[in-house]
Amino acid sequence: MPSAKDHVSPAARAALPFIVGAYASQPQDAAGQAEYYDLLAATGWVDGLEVPFPGQLRDPATRYHLGELMAGRFTHSVLTPIPGTMMSVWDDPTFGLASPHPSGRARAVEFLREAHDAVASLHADHGPVFRWVALHSAPTNTCDPEAFATSVAEIAAWDWGGVELVIEHCDETTATTDAAGISPDRVRRTHTPEKGFLLLGDEIAIAQEYGVGVSLNWGRSAVGSRGATVPAEHVAQAAAAGVLRGVLFSGASPEATTYGSAWLDGHLPATTDEPASIMSEQLIDAAASRAVGADYLGAKCCVPADAPLARRVEMLSHIHRAAIGAPGAGACAAGVGAADGAAES
Repeated sequence: MPSAKDHVSPAARAALPFIVGAYASQPQDAAGQAEYYDLLAATGWVDGLEVPFPGQLRDPATRYHLGELMAGRFTHSVLTPIPGTMMSVWDDPTFGLASPHPSGRARAVEFLREAHDAVASLHADHGPVFRWVALHSAPTNTCDPEAFATSVAEIAAWDWGGVELVIEHCDETTATTDAAGISPDRVRRTHTPEKGFLLLGDEIAIAQEYGVGVSLNWGRSAVGSRGATVPAEHVAQAAAAGVLRGVLFSGASPEATTYGSAWLDGHLPATTDEPASIMSEQLIDAAASRAVGADYLGAKCCVPADAPLARRVEMLSHIHRAAIGAPGAGACAAGVGAADGAAES
């Protein structure tokens, strides 16, 4: 049984910056995005955004507009290159910071250089809004720890102007499983991975060696383990290693939903708003309570296309209240049932 020192109190969690991956739930038009950001800022609990790269950051005009929307109110934000990383991997399976192919690794490093320059440009125009930039151990199922370490060492040596690097863990490679489908971390993985990046233990070791952090997404740990038990274990593992920097909460489901196919990394809402999601508010609370040493918590979920903006904020608020230790009464039973025995470890 974990001791009190292995847990973070609700008060301490509420004091952490809270980040929202708004790109998963925002309207696609400029006016709608601006109104949505106004609503998020007005909540009083959204301190930063998870912003995709390239997204609006590559083009100077859209980057400047985004900076105007963020400046002075979303000053604890994270840049995530995962959308561009996966688009590149689909186009070129050798692409990635952990690629054993030198040319594929070099292209990924250059991609991160582009992200670095976009951050510097936005900060020069609008002041600092990004505090963290995520790194990912692509490519799918051919990722190599030594190659990733080389990339992290190179990227960490750049002048980031105070922005911190975090290795964001994703669903894991199945290339290292044994004949029974058991990975070195003792989790059974007999499925085809969606991202198939390095195991968390490898990423933690690299983070420790090069002085960077690790961030987790609840749904990605659930997708990689096919259940709801491993996400909290991953939080505790990174915390115990002293490298945990952040935890974002997105859901996942063993069945198809309006958000996509079974076990898709589709940023499902909590069980409160999507009954098929295995991420109950109780499980959010439990995982967040293990986030010792984290610098931020956060939420990201997709929403129905016709959902009013206030409803979108409400769905995120259900994740927020659970993350800070105040899960909604009666909103958790379905998720708890789904969690029992869901993970094979």
